[in-house]
Amino acid sequence: MRISNETIDRIYCNSTVRPTDSRMAENHSHNYYEIFYVSKGNARFFVDDRLFDLHAGDFMIIPPNLVHYNRYLMQTSRVNIYFREEDVRRGNNYVLKGLKEQFLEKPAMFHTPSSHRDLLDTVLNTMIHEDPISDENTGIMLQLLLQEFFVYSRRYCIINPGYSSHITQGDDITIQQAAQYISENYNLPITLDFLARKSGLSPAYFSKRFHFITGMGMKEYLTYVRLKHAEAELLSTSHSIAQIAENTGFSDSNYFKDVFKNKFGLSPRAYRKTRKTDLVDARTRRDSQPAAES
Repeated sequence: MRISNETIDRIYCNSTVRPTDSRMAENHSHNYYEIFYVSKGNARFFVDDRLFDLHAGDFMIIPPNLVHYNRYLMQTSRVNIYFREEDVRRGNNYVLKGLKEQFLEKPAMFHTPSSHRDLLDTVLNTMIHEDPISDENTGIMLQLLLQEFFVYSRRYCIINPGYSSHITQGDDITIQQAAQYISENYNLPITLDFLARKSGLSPAYFSKRFHFITGMGMKEYLTYVRLKHAEAELLSTSHSIAQIAENTGFSDSNYFKDVFKNKFGLSPRAYRKTRKTDLVDARTRRDSQPAAES
């Protein structure tokens, strides 16, 4: 699992064409939002234990720090937009009322009806043209264009917060069900052999297909899910480190400390102290800014 700790200093936008059967070299996550828009073709996304099929006019919005992986089922043209929360805020408020609840809280797929697709395509093409200019006006121009993108999306797009319902058979749905089992039972002792038997597959084949569909091994995904819950428990409770390790499925608290530090760069105790301080400082800065109309 590749984790990018790099930050971005403004909105960025790019486009590319991927051939049939192309897929990401490995899954990844990053600490900013990503919009993945399909102009032509078909891409299959794995994010947050769900599979999403994106066709022309569909787009995903992926919140920060969620591991995601995609592959292309046919030659596909896509556009990526990367942005920070501050790029869609003015003071204490978001630039559009309901923006967070509708678009930013969790990964979801949106479909643009063909009758209005030209509107979004025009905005995206303008952003792609603006991105390489990179002068003193580029940051504000991209913010305005992203705001326009969200206005059109809210007005015309169909929201699909669930996974693609037609992915109902074959290995993909079997692996999705295994990933969902991990997400719901991460605190239990889960093994590769157990999930393979549950899926009706041999351990070797299950392991191969899990990696192909999700971009990571089963044990790696299990650790990722456990660490995600451990991080939340660290910041929202006063539980001891040993208690959090037990609550999130780690039988050995020392192993938990090692894998946590390997991912976050800090021990659980230091991470809790640093992040809580950062959250308080960020809240103080936000509260000191003048409110803006939403």
